[in-house]
Amino acid sequence: MRKIGQIMLAIMLLVTVLINTEKAAAAVAFTDTKTHWAKDEIATAVNQGWINGYDAITFKPNANMTRAEFLKSLVVAMKVKVEDTDTPFVDDTGWFRTYIATGLKQSIIKVGDYPENTFEPNRMITREEIARMTIRALGKDAEGVKSGYLAVAKKLEIMKGYPDGSMGGEKNATRAEAVVMILNTLMAKNPSNPVIEYPKSKEQVNKLIQSLSSFNGTTMYGHDGAVVINSKGSDNFSDYTLTVEYKSELKVTAINIADPTADNQAIVKELLKYYFPTSFEKAHSAYLKINKSEGGNAESTTETKFDNRSFKSYKGINTKRVVILIGV
Repeated sequence: MRKIGQIMLAIMLLVTVLINTEKAAAAVAFTDTKTHWAKDEIATAVNQGWINGYDAITFKPNANMTRAEFLKSLVVAMKVKVEDTDTPFVDDTGWFRTYIATGLKQSIIKVGDYPENTFEPNRMITREEIARMTIRALGKDAEGVKSGYLAVAKKLEIMKGYPDGSMGGEKNATRAEAVVMILNTLMAKNPSNPVIEYPKSKEQVNKLIQSLSSFNGTTMYGHDGAVVINSKGSDNFSDYTLTVEYKSELKVTAINIADPTADNQAIVKELLKYYFPTSFEKAHSAYLKINKSEGGNAESTTETKFDNRSFKSYKGINTKRVVILIGV
């Protein structure tokens, strides 16, 4: 009982720090999206990690977007594995190289669309190009060729037309428009399972767990909305050694790993990939460092931030249990 009390006390101290950090972070928001029509969509996109602001307080929602910027955001949002391979484009040198290579491999872009083997990554992207990339990303290129990419994009509600009935295919898209189009693409990809930016109810958390490729066990609802996981799928209650819970009063998701079994480790890694899509390897390494520690020393707590979300982890004294806290 004494050990449990020590663990709970340490967790509460850690949560107190998290609350203060979250309150401070909440005060820092994009000053140019407060009254913007796409404010909520921009917040969702930034939290999911596939687009960033220009700095901590500026997003520039009405600025235009380049081909490379949109391609990167689409590839990351669709969770396509990024690969670095040679391309026929003579201007593929830069931060965007891997995204161009990935776009070609996934047939999101095609060499024949661009003259003289130049992708022109810094050229502002048009709505027509966005329609073509998104329709191809959904595996509907043949339909786009047959009916027109803009027409298919409108049918799938990826983009809407203007009041005069035109689609404005030749117009450059703004960053806000691009964000909304990518979110609509994600919805079109899986309309029966809408994208949940950050699961908060126990049903949403459970749905996330059930969708993980590493999960093969059973779950049940525990105290205060916690989803308790039995990775072995056994009838033994002691095998329920992993819990995931959204704490609404604290605005954090708590992952409680009572036993770091191979099955639990796989689930934790995949959960971290969901919450930290572009930095999950760093988040996972931070967790592993805490997991390997003995507990009760300075290395038994870590506090940082990945993909605009706070990450905190704690390991108690002489225990296998590790707690991870993830901010909204």
